[in-house]
Amino acid sequence: MQASAIVRARDRAHTIEATLQALRSQTVPVEIIVVDSGSTDGTVEIAQRYADLVVHLPQSEFTYGGALNVGAAAASGDVHFALSAHCAPAYDDWVERSISHYTDPAVAGTNQARRAPSGQLLRSPYAQVPEDVRLDPYWGFSNHASSWRAEVWRQIPFREDLEACEDKEWSWRVLAAGWKILYDPLLHVPAAHRHMESLSVMWARHRKESSALAALGAVPRPGVGELVHALRTTQPDEPSRLPDWLRGCSPWRLAKLGGDFVGARGPHGTAHPTLDETLPVGGVVRNGAG
Repeated sequence: MQASAIVRARDRAHTIEATLQALRSQTVPVEIIVVDSGSTDGTVEIAQRYADLVVHLPQSEFTYGGALNVGAAAASGDVHFALSAHCAPAYDDWVERSISHYTDPAVAGTNQARRAPSGQLLRSPYAQVPEDVRLDPYWGFSNHASSWRAEVWRQIPFREDLEACEDKEWSWRVLAAGWKILYDPLLHVPAAHRHMESLSVMWARHRKESSALAALGAVPRPGVGELVHALRTTQPDEPSRLPDWLRGCSPWRLAKLGGDFVGARGPHGTAHPTLDETLPVGGVVRNGAG
């Protein structure tokens, strides 16, 4: 199988070279498509040194899903990879290992995960099921480092009208169509940029993502009681810059939970179809591999 990597970028001159170098160092050849949305800091010049193609998308037309669709339309590979310009694979067999999962004809996509939706530590690849989405809508497909089968994307492209979570919404439709998405703990790609986020940036990102999930009907409107419960409950691998005994009141954790709370409460626009329409309880799905 031939691999194509789609790298979304805007003003990432300080990070994109490491990402593109990591792709050029993979154990299998990778076609590199950079989708730039109005960089002015030298990102394009760096991309032109490494990429097979640089596609220019006006900033005014940018959406996360739209940029991926533009890149996928230009890609020639059987498997498409999505990488943010600030996320460099740590292993030179990241692409090769991902491709190996596609020997199963029912696999539509791959992603990284260290824990299952239940919180259990993963020691082998995990196949997501629709029930996982309802168990934890925040867990799941992330296009900061993912892959998908090109033929599946042609049938099920990314939505271009979502402010965020175009990746998770896409995965719901893929699951509803009967395909598998595998989460492999060995496909980890560091997202160190998120640990360096300011409080305001973290708050804004979580607000945006929760607002999108709420608009899609994936998370209910929370009350103060839910926020208090969340404050009292920490996740085993939740990042923190403070000792474990202070993790619950970490200012970054408070920014995350505050953003989630405000975003889920709205106001937000409506986005259809909703989760219940995409993955109806007890609904019958077809086998995507057939």
